[in-house]
Amino acid sequence: MNNTQDYIDELIAKYLAGEADTEEIAIVEDWAKESSHNQFYLDHFRTIFQKASIVKDLQVFDTDAAWKKLKLSLDRPQGKTVNFNSSRSVAWWTWRIAASLLLLMTIGFYIYKVNDLDKITPVVVVAVKEAVADTLPDGSKIVLNKASKLSYAFDKKTKAHKVKLEGEAYFNIQHDESKNFIIEIDDVFIRDIGTSFNVKAYPGSNLVEVVVEKGEVMFYTENDSGIYLRENGKGVYNKTTKQFILDKPEANVLAYKTKLFTFSNTELSVVIASLNHVYSRQVVLPANLQHCRLTVAFNNETQEEIIAVIAETFGLTVNESGDKIMLEGEGCEP
Repeated sequence: MNNTQDYIDELIAKYLAGEADTEEIAIVEDWAKESSHNQFYLDHFRTIFQKASIVKDLQVFDTDAAWKKLKLSLDRPQGKTVNFNSSRSVAWWTWRIAASLLLLMTIGFYIYKVNDLDKITPVVVVAVKEAVADTLPDGSKIVLNKASKLSYAFDKKTKAHKVKLEGEAYFNIQHDESKNFIIEIDDVFIRDIGTSFNVKAYPGSNLVEVVVEKGEVMFYTENDSGIYLRENGKGVYNKTTKQFILDKPEANVLAYKTKLFTFSNTELSVVIASLNHVYSRQVVLPANLQHCRLTVAFNNETQEEIIAVIAETFGLTVNESGDKIMLEGEGCEP
């Protein structure tokens, strides 16, 4: 049996048009059973054929009368009369239309398969007042902190998933050994090596910070090989000095993602700064409360519940004005 794609397409066209004989029907159905891809291919074109056949009101023309009329308008006496069998003509043209549609869709299908397997539509994710969780086209999971923007595209030439980041984002990468996943912040790059990690790079900051939760990343620039970060490691790049340093991750670096805060004898100014980094409503703390110390853990509580606990702990009053929450009280003993 001829197993070329053209032969299969021809049989499928006849099969769907009801023109196939018993042997050809068996060939098509056996071919479809060989793989899920073949079955999908057949079903795909069955749908196309069925939609094409919805237009049933094919107009049957009196071709003989039309030709006679045409001859009267021609000066040439050598006109040729062509006779058609109307019912056969309709069936034949139906088959030809279906076959043409199948051919066009087959060409389109294979162009799509060749050109679009590695083509991923560019996407932009923006978080304004609160964190946003999303999944990139390659399957990687992200959480974007408030006041952040991320753009993603796939570069077919370099086989690289490329992300440009303004702000802060957590990445859980769908790792692929054959393709690179690279995050760009100006002239700084973070390349995934099978990882979950956090990147902080706000436009107004002079620092780019990377904290690796799991796996490994390369943190570098075009002119500096940079540093290699592993699980629980933190790297910081200073845009002014053009230097990389290793640091220790903060306890609540992923709080915007997890809504889990842990404070151990922590100054209240640091506590409030951590909360303000996560929530849209900003807490204002007067100077006399800056050095009060707090030991507490919050697990997915709302901002209002957290503020209420802090106020109760230090005997503070809470006043709200628009998007601001103001804490007031006597202060703490040094």
